[in-house]
Amino acid sequence: MNDNLNSKYQILIILYLVLAFFAIPHLIDDFLFDMPAEFGISVHLAQFLAGPFIVLYLGILIPLAREKKGGVIGAVSMGIFLALAGILKHIPLIIQPGPYWSGWFSEGLIFGMIITGILLVVFGVIELRRFNKE
Repeated sequence: MNDNLNSKYQILIILYLVLAFFAIPHLIDDFLFDMPAEFGISVHLAQFLAGPFIVLYLGILIPLAREKKGGVIGAVSMGIFLALAGILKHIPLIIQPGPYWSGWFSEGLIFGMIITGILLVVFGVIELRRFNKE
């Protein structure tokens, strides 16, 4: 990492990596509990789509680490996408009576993904406002 890396970017990079810590295991959780079928997608297609998703996710990290505006926009977009997916798809399932998927572990992945995604959006928007002032 660049020794001169802006501390705001360090926070964004850490949040982006923490989001991956929750999102990638959650993706596996989705496969284990037949989430692709709910969207009419075969497991094979979903597995194929997981590859480009991870490549895209990692691809955003490069411009983010180089302190580029596109990296911040990509990270904010990923944070919005994953937080909204957790809120709109999984929270309604979690609040229903009975256990949710594998219990506290699955719930922890969802809540971690939502909270980290929201924090990434907040810090990212603050950084984008700095870009707009320059």
